[in-house]
Amino acid sequence: MFSLLGPLRVVDSAREIPVQAAKQRAILAMLLLSSNRVVTSDLLTSELWAAGPPATAKTSLQTYVYRLRRAIAPLAARGVELQTQGSGYLLAVPDGVVDLWAFERLTTAGAEALSTGDPCGAAGFLRDALRMWRGPLLADVDVEVVRQERRRMEEIRLNAYEMCLEAELRLGLNIHVVPELEQFIAAQPFRETLWAQLMRALHAGGRRMEALAAYRRLYRVLDQELGIQPNAEVQRLYQDILHGHPGSLILSGGRRQS
Repeated sequence: MFSLLGPLRVVDSAREIPVQAAKQRAILAMLLLSSNRVVTSDLLTSELWAAGPPATAKTSLQTYVYRLRRAIAPLAARGVELQTQGSGYLLAVPDGVVDLWAFERLTTAGAEALSTGDPCGAAGFLRDALRMWRGPLLADVDVEVVRQERRRMEEIRLNAYEMCLEAELRLGLNIHVVPELEQFIAAQPFRETLWAQLMRALHAGGRRMEALAAYRRLYRVLDQELGIQPNAEVQRLYQDILHGHPGSLILSGGRRQS
């Protein structure tokens, strides 16, 4: 099993396979992100030596790949194989051995369940997906290809949390989700979907004044930090709570990214 959702880990059954050299880990990370596709030697070289490759880069890359191939050789029985193809390398990886793929499948299933009116199924899929995270994607690998993918996956993770909390709100778990929403808002203060969910959770839990206060908190944050006002959908939600009209209590959810 390759674990990418956090620091890179390679596990054969219960035994961890050490891949300790930083450049070997970077090569493995890039090959895993492009599993079953050729990654060119030129791309690997440019990522490993971002400031410019040394004269020995080609030989060094071949040595790193050789050592990596030896390290993951025990996984051959599970269909994992590091192949040399043309001007690059391909890591053949079967289904079921990369946690990132499982996360993406569960997230997709959760989104589909939520969109078809099955909040219970959605919450189950999404909680299972989110429990897989041990930290930022490939947290101990620092090359640009990985940094870009890390940013993309962080957005997907946040969307999964929003969908999960939405499903739980629809299940009536209103006050239950408030502490988690407050935690995420502290980390993502400009993400208006989270604020809207907090307002809905508080209102549905009988804490109307706190729901209105949450809107005022959002207003201050956006005004002071960005010089803007909450989006129209959140403003409508505030007005509905203020005047006792429940029409906006389930939102499609607009957001501004932090």
